[in-house]
Amino acid sequence: MVSTCKAVRNFRQFPVEAQRSAEAAAEEREQRLRKITTKRSSKAAKLSAEASHRLRRLLGDDNWADLRELMQQERMTVRDLLQPPQGLESSYDKLNKARKRKADAFLRSRDVRRDAIVAIAEDYHEAMADVFAADGNISPGFHLSNNLDKWLSLSPFHDRALPWGVFEPDDSQGPHRWEVFRPPFFGFNFGFVPVHNDNFVVDRIHTLNPSVGDVGISITMEDSDAGDFDYASGDAFSAIAFAFVPPTTGLVEVLIDAQCVEATHRLDTEDEWGWSNSHTTQQNFLMLDVLHPNVSEPSYAEMSTLDEKTDDDESFLQEKLTRGTHYFAQLFSAGPVPAGQSVVVCAGTRSFDKSGTNDVSIDSTSDFRWFISSVEVRISP
Repeated sequence: MVSTCKAVRNFRQFPVEAQRSAEAAAEEREQRLRKITTKRSSKAAKLSAEASHRLRRLLGDDNWADLRELMQQERMTVRDLLQPPQGLESSYDKLNKARKRKADAFLRSRDVRRDAIVAIAEDYHEAMADVFAADGNISPGFHLSNNLDKWLSLSPFHDRALPWGVFEPDDSQGPHRWEVFRPPFFGFNFGFVPVHNDNFVVDRIHTLNPSVGDVGISITMEDSDAGDFDYASGDAFSAIAFAFVPPTTGLVEVLIDAQCVEATHRLDTEDEWGWSNSHTTQQNFLMLDVLHPNVSEPSYAEMSTLDEKTDDDESFLQEKLTRGTHYFAQLFSAGPVPAGQSVVVCAGTRSFDKSGTNDVSIDSTSDFRWFISSVEVRISP
């Protein structure tokens, strides 16, 4: 199933020419995204069907049907044995292990090798990772204090305490002078695109307070009763927006100084059967989008990633970034903008989470929130 959710934006307070070019670019983005999403959904569904077909060929139609029936029966048996009052004293772990042993015994009785099933799943996960590879112009983000020399070299404003508002306007008349934009911001742009099969539920929560530069995304992917080969992705962004008048024609260069508020990866997996496996990835980025028809797509700086392959009952909680700390991104627009024409610049965050699973229950949540302290903009020399 694929669902393209239309982005929500507010550019009303910007110059008319900036609004028109931004709306035209945003419509083009949405059409392009619909095509990409439809293609991803079609490929994912095809890969899932092909993997299921390989599994049925390996087992044989009768064995496949008998195995699925056994799996369903054993789920119900464990559930019934856990009901009160007798179930209050039952060990879930022991019952669960007994359930898996019965399935393993079934495979042995039919001369089916577990490693052959695992090989099918590994091919499936590898192909699915290609389908849901992150798109766009992607570069790494930077921890500011650990890359202070680079930060100081990027802009003349950085020899002052810019995050605290201590800066002087650049009075130079050169065509490549920097301009600084800080809260309050008044424009915004956000959107969400889920792709998943019927067993997954995918959702998101946006955080967006433009006046204080507060942007964030939480994406959830849940598959509580995984089938043979399930898949899901959630792609969401939240961004503030402002108008910029380029003094000359060229690529827009942007320096985003962002303070980390929340940066949490969570993943819980439950191995439903002994040959189960899964691959889940969560990626967060700082992002730039110059909404002009000449700019083909957004640009991203990767900030934090979870990438876990597991065939077991596991729980992951990772927080790789430091809350309250400043990070920065140096990004360039994917196309030039014309001189003297006001354009809408969006700066914010994007999260792109995806999961492929074979009989492993998945509960995935990523929480990222950033305070956009400042955005410096110029036409790149």
